[in-house]
Amino acid sequence: MANIEAREILIKDLLSDKFLFRIPGYQRPFTWNKDNFDDLFEDIKQSMENNEENYFLGSIILQTVEQHADGSGLYDVVDGQQRITSLIILLAVIRDFLSKIERDYASQIQSLLYQKEAKLLGKKEAVRLLVWEKEQDFFKEHVLQEGGTEKSLNSFNALSEAKQNMLTAVNLFKDKFNRDGNLDEQLLVNMSKYILNNCVFAYVKTDKLTSAFRLFAVLNTRGLPLAASDLLKSHNIAAIPDNLRPKYIHIWENLEEELGRDELEQLIAFIRDIWVKEKAQRTMFEEYQDKIFSSGAISWGEEFIKYLQKIAIIYQEQVLNGQINLNSDLQVQYHNLISLMRDHLPSSYWIPAFLHFSSKFTNESKKVIFLQKLEKRYVVDWVIGYTPTQRMTTIYNIIKLIDASSNEDQVINDSIFDTSVRKREFITAIDAVDFYVRSYCKYILLRLDLSLSENANVAKNYKGIITVEHILPRNPDEKSEWMQLFDLDSRREWTNRLGNLVLLSRKKNSSANNRPFQEKKKSYFGGSMTDFQLTKEIDKFDVWDLQSVKSRHEELLNRAIKLWL
Repeated sequence: MANIEAREILIKDLLSDKFLFRIPGYQRPFTWNKDNFDDLFEDIKQSMENNEENYFLGSIILQTVEQHADGSGLYDVVDGQQRITSLIILLAVIRDFLSKIERDYASQIQSLLYQKEAKLLGKKEAVRLLVWEKEQDFFKEHVLQEGGTEKSLNSFNALSEAKQNMLTAVNLFKDKFNRDGNLDEQLLVNMSKYILNNCVFAYVKTDKLTSAFRLFAVLNTRGLPLAASDLLKSHNIAAIPDNLRPKYIHIWENLEEELGRDELEQLIAFIRDIWVKEKAQRTMFEEYQDKIFSSGAISWGEEFIKYLQKIAIIYQEQVLNGQINLNSDLQVQYHNLISLMRDHLPSSYWIPAFLHFSSKFTNESKKVIFLQKLEKRYVVDWVIGYTPTQRMTTIYNIIKLIDASSNEDQVINDSIFDTSVRKREFITAIDAVDFYVRSYCKYILLRLDLSLSENANVAKNYKGIITVEHILPRNPDEKSEWMQLFDLDSRREWTNRLGNLVLLSRKKNSSANNRPFQEKKKSYFGGSMTDFQLTKEIDKFDVWDLQSVKSRHEELLNRAIKLWL
């Protein structure tokens, strides 16, 4: 059983010789921003001005690292590191201001932030708070050392985000004590006394890391909300022996830095799909606990972090960067297709299947074939009206197929990728008179455009503004040539169909949409309106009449059948 102690404590006692704090490597970096710092200062100030006996700063969770006979010790800050770091920065700003008007007060605050060596008392020189490893020297120089908050930097933007946040806190707190360019000495003295003697933390202290993490998950109701990646990081790092922990902390932190927190959280969701193979029914962390780790599919600690690192490399290189080790033609073909899927499919359901295939099998050219088959199945299911749940079920079945297969060909040649059985439904959807308003309209046009470059070894970039425009306008002017070329029935039948639509690299211009066909062609090709081969094909038509739109529609329909069936 863990020994758990909980009590309220004043700031002056929390920062006394009884406590030294360390932020463990598995914690997120310093992420509080200007709004957080402003709220902290103004809340304390308001409480002081209202003559409230105490201001409650919230709870912190501590895990005992070292405990000495006199009751002093070193503690890991498992929860509350953002608040305690911000508070120490505030006290450092106050210290440096007080050094100009009340040197003794400044020294008293410094004794709380920096523990001097006292050999007779058995105390080593130490900082009160040892922050994240990458920021330790910076925090000591610009916060903990006397005069540190007065130091200026020339290259603020070159700093890490955590260091920038530290300096943001310093500058904001300094501004708070200035009134019309003059130091508000009374506010400075009053705030220093109130913070030390009236501000209270509630700390929960335990000697067991697992107990600390459990409390962390339950009590963390302030500050930034915990993501599944935060909890998984904490539990997996805790499961690693002390001598190996720094190595795996470094691996995880590199993943956070290289991918970003949002992408890492997304990747963890993809891994859940790979292992669970069914729609999530509980929170992400609960699913990992109950359906992955508890099942014995993979172990907490080293095994999971190694697997996460492996999948992260595949995700970053092959999905986000669109790079694979192939000859130039296949490489460009792969890059174009996965970039289009990544940026323009309505969901990322397909990515876990690709990651799983790429992590299990090594033949790079087979990965291109698998991606092509995966795209076909996904798009056909989407076009014929399968629900998101049905499409997800298909992906889970593909993941199960990968699990059960011993080589790439067993997967690629499986009947699950046979889209021809849905030929009638697919053609009906692509041929629809209301194709323009269907959710897949733009993607189909983009994929058809991409197919025109597949043998040209040309890298495509479907970024920026892309719009779908009607050649025959939806609301032609009564006196325009369009009213002569198309009667009411033909306009109703053909305006919103595939054959009448083009892609443009600009926002729509409804007034220009009514221009005669030859003027439209000049606008399409005269400037930077389009880089789309699909649109450039319009140049071969001298007139846009019923025969033209029917001819183009039939041609595009046949291309779609060839691509997806």
